Amino acid sequence: MDLSVLNDRQREAVECLEGPLLVLAGAGSGKTKVLTYRIANLVEHGVRPWNILALTFTNKAAQEMRERASALIGSDADEAWVTTFHSCCVRILRIDCDKIGYERSFTIYDDADQLKIIGDILKNMGISDKAAPKRVIKENISNAKNKSLDVKRYIQENYSDDGITEKVFEQYQRRLMAANAFDFDDLLVKTIELFEQCPEVLEKYQNRFKYVLVDEYQDTNMPQYRFVEMLCRKHGNLCVVGDDDQSIYGWRGADIRNILADIKNILSFEKDFEGAKVVRLEQNYRSTKYILDAANAVISHNSGRKPKTLWTAQEGGDPIERYSADNERDEAAFIARKILQGVQQGASYGDFAILYRTNAQSRVIESTLVNYGIPHKVFGGVRFYQRKEIADIMAYLRAIANPDDDVAFSRIINVPRRGIGDKTIDELAAAAEKSGQSMLVTALSGEGLPPKIEQKLKGIVDLMSELMAQSALMPLSDFAKYLVDKIEYQAYLISEDKKGDALMRMDNISELIGNIKEIERDVPEGESALSVFLESVALVSDIDSLDESEGAVALMTLHSAKGLEFPVVFMAGMEENVFPTRRARGDMSTGALEEERRLCYVGITRARQKLYLVNAQTRSIFGETTINRPSRFLEEIPQELMKDDRPKRVIPSEYERPAKPEVTYASMQGFGMKPPKRTPYSQRTEPTKPKLNVEYVPLMRIRHDKFGDGTIIDVSGTGGSMTVTVDFDIGGKKRFAAAYAPLYPITDE
Repeated sequence: MDLSVLNDRQREAVECLEGPLLVLAGAGSGKTKVLTYRIANLVEHGVRPWNILALTFTNKAAQEMRERASALIGSDADEAWVTTFHSCCVRILRIDCDKIGYERSFTIYDDADQLKIIGDILKNMGISDKAAPKRVIKENISNAKNKSLDVKRYIQENYSDDGITEKVFEQYQRRLMAANAFDFDDLLVKTIELFEQCPEVLEKYQNRFKYVLVDEYQDTNMPQYRFVEMLCRKHGNLCVVGDDDQSIYGWRGADIRNILADIKNILSFEKDFEGAKVVRLEQNYRSTKYILDAANAVISHNSGRKPKTLWTAQEGGDPIERYSADNERDEAAFIARKILQGVQQGASYGDFAILYRTNAQSRVIESTLVNYGIPHKVFGGVRFYQRKEIADIMAYLRAIANPDDDVAFSRIINVPRRGIGDKTIDELAAAAEKSGQSMLVTALSGEGLPPKIEQKLKGIVDLMSELMAQSALMPLSDFAKYLVDKIEYQAYLISEDKKGDALMRMDNISELIGNIKEIERDVPEGESALSVFLESVALVSDIDSLDESEGAVALMTLHSAKGLEFPVVFMAGMEENVFPTRRARGDMSTGALEEERRLCYVGITRARQKLYLVNAQTRSIFGETTINRPSRFLEEIPQELMKDDRPKRVIPSEYERPAKPEVTYASMQGFGMKPPKRTPYSQRTEPTKPKLNVEYVPLMRIRHDKFGDGTIIDVSGTGGSMTVTVDFDIGGKKRFAAAYAPLYPITDE
């Protein structure tokens, strides 16, 4: 293996094979390269791939690491576990969860499933969602698990709701166990519980995984930290790669103190693993010097960090472009114009990413991209597997795989409609609770059910009996087709269709079956294709579907962009109260502002070649229009690294313009002034056309006497019949007769 492709610091990390190693890897410094070369070097020095475990946070990152490792050591890489934390824990639980009272056919509940259970519990307690929002309770339970706290202690330390969360939590965990299900947080919590209660199981995995590697170590929460520490306790061969400057998940329990050495209460890596070696990777291979200097300047304002400075050997690059928009529509139009200009110059739509602090910001941007005809994909919206039609079919598959899954069975008991009312379902649920069995098992057995209820349930009982039998007789993809036909789901969608999207929904189901076929090909021998498929779906993330070759602009939050890179990046909403958020500005003591700054650092370092920083002087969000000053993060970037892309808008002298041009709303907004009163229609005069013959073209910036500034997005017709469609910064799209409209080109000085 040729190690000459590594720089000195990378090589130092790769050649340190024994003992604990902390690699502080700045953004774009080649951390994945270091991890994969380290795996290859371990194998070259006689370590069996079987004895190597590499952990990361996303399926996309794990896949990339597996592919790179395979390129270096061939098929031997398949023997190593290169996977996410949660996938690793699922594999362990599938083998040994029976030792803590679960069956191996367990289900993994998503957010919707969790909210359904919590909602049912609150309803049974006679508590309204307004008095105790189920989403808040869900987050409290999740936060407690991510901090390795029992709920009682967490509530005492963080939240007061008259004990409601504690009471719900107890019932919630009982419901999960009765359903033979884990929520996402439980995958780690229950694996740790398994290790603690069954030392022989822990020892088995300690003996197997003699070398453990962890990517993005700064994002580990307490259960992840404990999981790794327990595995490495015997051999001590732990290599972690992380960057405290990219710790952005404090809200879900991640703690950079797992890296930092000067914080009390939480032991640091260097203290926990005596004799740990530290290697710093500071050479960046991703971004230009302008971008790196901006990132270094911003992050230097944080105090709780290990000093490091990114640098690059690359020469050249463009300054960062800053644009101060009038409002969010102007912001979006600017971004759209720059994308189209880039494409006209040879770039692909897939080269561009638009990043924002919250999903709420995407609405105007997305609608503007639609207006400009720019292909795009929004990450963080409704996920594919959360769509109703997909969730319905998935619920059937889940109930077949795990008959104890009450949440899944409750969803499909009357889908398609089969005349089963709420009263029947309530009686079935009561009988199930009395017998200590699930609703489906109770329905199948008829135990404790009155004859009248049994009769009403006969249809679903016969159906599920047949489906469960057939599922064992045919390949999973064929069974999925059979299932859809058997329940006459297309007819159901058509009967329920109010938006005219029944056929589109069936296309989604076809895509689902296609996904099943892909997973079917790689099912390990002896394992159930249905279990493998359900597991893969439960662990998928939105970003896993990102494909740069799709030729679409990517829209996502700054959090979602972690670990990704793009040739061109737009960071929108660079304003106080938006980024950093109002909450972070008022919460200095908790380090929230420093985490916002780390998030800004992450956003900046996603860009390889070009970075745009955009703010709006006024913004309407959540129904409220505010005037915000530019983000402090903009002020922290040296001005010599940026150029202002805001054009000075001038009406050329060769065009006639009114002696007293009307003050437009666009020119007044942001200063608390109201738009002028409109002239009554009877008093209006026909607008005059500039004397010069103007050639209108798409993307031309123009000014209208009444509507202000805008961008031409379409020109159609010729001569006197020509029409021009303009997307105004204030007021949206309008269409004009080109021969009469007072449209004046705006030029840059």
